[in-house]
Amino acid sequence: MNKSEKEIRRKLKADFLHYAEKCLVIRTKQGALRGLELNNAQRFVHDRLEEQLKTTGRVRALVVKGRQQGVSTYVEARFYWKVTHSKGARAFILAHLDAATKNLFAIMKRFHDNCPYPVKTHEGRANAREMLFDRLDSGYHVGTAKSQGVGRSDTLQYFHGSEVAYWANAREHMSGVLQAVADMDGTEIILESTSAGAQGLFYKLCDDARHDRSDYQLIFVPWFMQTEYRRPPPQGFTLTAEEEDYKRAHGLDDAQMCWRRAKIYETGNIWTFRREYPATVDEAFHADRPNALWTRETLQINRVDADALPEMKRIVVAIDPATTSKQGSDETGIIVAGLGADGHGYVLEDVSGKYTPAEWASKALNAFGKYKADRIVAEVNQGGDMVEHTLRTYEPNVPYKAVHASRGKVTRAEPVAALDAQSRIHHVGVLGALEDQMCRFTADGKAGSTNASPDRVDARVWAMTELMLHRAAQGPAIWR
Repeated sequence: MNKSEKEIRRKLKADFLHYAEKCLVIRTKQGALRGLELNNAQRFVHDRLEEQLKTTGRVRALVVKGRQQGVSTYVEARFYWKVTHSKGARAFILAHLDAATKNLFAIMKRFHDNCPYPVKTHEGRANAREMLFDRLDSGYHVGTAKSQGVGRSDTLQYFHGSEVAYWANAREHMSGVLQAVADMDGTEIILESTSAGAQGLFYKLCDDARHDRSDYQLIFVPWFMQTEYRRPPPQGFTLTAEEEDYKRAHGLDDAQMCWRRAKIYETGNIWTFRREYPATVDEAFHADRPNALWTRETLQINRVDADALPEMKRIVVAIDPATTSKQGSDETGIIVAGLGADGHGYVLEDVSGKYTPAEWASKALNAFGKYKADRIVAEVNQGGDMVEHTLRTYEPNVPYKAVHASRGKVTRAEPVAALDAQSRIHHVGVLGALEDQMCRFTADGKAGSTNASPDRVDARVWAMTELMLHRAAQGPAIWR
C-alpha cells in the first residue's frame, strides 16, 4: 500500500462508524443492499458502549430494546470489525432459536462477502456456524441457546447474547459460555433482548444493573428513537386523554402517536405493544407487583370499547387534589366514571395530571360538562374547603360532594378491587397511566417505583365508591 492507502486503512481500523459505512453491507427492509450507516438507536447504543469501554476498559452491557431497531445487526458489525482487526480474537453469538442463529450468521457472512478487497481479511475454515480468519488466528462462531453446554470449552474475547429473555437453559449458559469470556480489559459481553415480562434471567440481570448490583450497565432504547416509526395522521385525527398524556410525557408528535395507535391495534392490546415497543424500562417489563389489588389480565378482560357502552344512569367526576403543583409534587387525580343501566361501573376517562388549583378545577369542570355528569366528588382531607371554593369560583352552582378519607387507602380500595375481580367495572379504551398505578398498588398504599401517591387510583376509588358502593348509587339520579 502507498502512503495514502495506508492512511485510509488506518482510519478504517480506528473509526468504527467510518468503517461500517464504507465497508459493511446490510440488507434493508425493502431488500436493497447498502452501507451500514447507524440509525439513532444503533448510534445511541454505540456511544454508551464506547463510554463504558473508555471508562472501565471492557464492555458489560444489557440492552433492553424494541422490535426491529437494528441492535443485533449493530453488535454483529461491531464484533466483525474487532475480530478482523485483532490477532487471536474470538467472538461467539448465542441466539434463542435456530432461525435467529442462522439469520445472525448470515448478517456476518454478508459483511464478509461484501467487504472491499483491500480491507477484507483472509478466510480460512468456514461452515454454517463458524468462520475462521487463519492469518489472524481469529474467528466467529454462532450457537443456539436450546443446545446445552454450547460454547463452554471456548476461550472468548467477545460474546453477543441475542434475545436473552427467550433463552432456553438460560442459567446454564450464564455459568457456562459466558464464563468463557476472560475478566480482562478489551473483552466485551453484550446481552440484548426484547422483554418477556418481569420474569426470568434477563429481567433479573436488568433489575440488578438498574440498581447497581452488578458490573453491567443497562441501556434502554425507546421505540420512538426510530425515525421511521411514524404514520401521517388522517384528517380529523384526535388524541384520547391517555394519548395526550403519553405524547406530552415523551415529547412526541401526532405522526408518532398515529403510528403507535396502529401498532396497538396490530399487536392486539396496549400491553403487548408496550412489551414489543416500550417507551420506558418499566413499560418494557410492565410488572404487576406481587399482591397488587389489580392485575393487567383482569383489566384487559374487563375492557370495553366506547361503542359498546350501555346507557349511563349516573356519571360523576372524582378528584383527588394535590396540595401543590411544583416539580416533584403529586398529581391531581381526576377520573370520569359512570354507572350503566346494566349495574356495572365504567371508567370513561382519566384527565389526571400535575396542575395548579385553577388548572385542575378547569379540567374537572370541562369533564363535568363534556359528559353531562351528575356531580363532582372530591377528597378534602388535605384541601379542606379550598377544593369546593376553587370549583365554585368558576362554576358556582356545580353539584358537589366532599368526601373524607377516614380509612386507609388500601381499605378503601379493596371493595372496589373486588368489583373489578367480579368483572363489574370496565375501562373504556386504554387508560395507561391509571392502569400502571393500579397494577402496582399494594398493601403499603403506594404505586409505582417511587413513593409517589397513587392519585389516579384514589380518584377512581372515590368515583366507584360513589357510584356502586354508596347508597345514593342505588336511587335515581338527583343532580341533573
